[in-house]
Amino acid sequence: MKEMSSSETKIDRVAKPRGMGKKRGPVQRDVKEVVAELVLRLSQQLEPQPERAREGEGRRECVPRPNRGRLTVGVDLGDQWSNYCILGLEGETLAEGQLRTTQQDFAEFFQSMAAARVVMEVGTHSAWARDVVAGCGHEVLVANSRLMEGPNRRKRKNDRIDARKLARVGRVDPQSLFAVQHRSLEVRQDLVVVRARDTVVAVRKDVINSTRGLVKALGARLPSVRARAFLKRWKDRFQRRCTRCCCRWCVWWRP
Repeated sequence: MKEMSSSETKIDRVAKPRGMGKKRGPVQRDVKEVVAELVLRLSQQLEPQPERAREGEGRRECVPRPNRGRLTVGVDLGDQWSNYCILGLEGETLAEGQLRTTQQDFAEFFQSMAAARVVMEVGTHSAWARDVVAGCGHEVLVANSRLMEGPNRRKRKNDRIDARKLARVGRVDPQSLFAVQHRSLEVRQDLVVVRARDTVVAVRKDVINSTRGLVKALGARLPSVRARAFLKRWKDRFQRRCTRCCCRWCVWWRP
């Protein structure tokens, strides 16, 4: 009987779930300790930490705020002429017009104006236009038109309406402009050299391929040479003329 009782007790212990043991009540804590802990946590959160404060200041500087204490100018850049719209402190339209898209006209126009926020779209002329306007002491925001308009982009565009829209959006909600930062002048000059070289190489390749195709149409074939040696090798032969028809192309395929 003792063995049976011991086995039953073991089975009962195994069958009993873990949560069926003694129930423990909530831990009793002193109210003063709880209040002191809450006050400590709140004080730690409210204390300005130097690293977080610096990060917050940097973010605030990067994010433009609404412009209500200065004039706002929207400029729609064009190839020959650019439209502008000037808004006052209350958002009223003060002036609208056009000016030539040249560095001299931009400098003369914005030098005669008090410090303002100038908004323009990114494009071919936006890099140098931003440098000129910023050199006159204005705040310049270069808007990304694709992100600003989204999928509902208008097919028909009006330069006057675009300038007015840039001015109003830049005054009230500048974050929706998705402003871009242009490269420095030195980097842009280096890119011009690289792109010009790339264009020259592409044109040289097309000229050589076209020449080979024209010679094949006459029933001949030019041997393969490097692109640099192509002109040197065939320059003397190309300058000679045919004695029959005075044509330079006949000399290419004649032995």
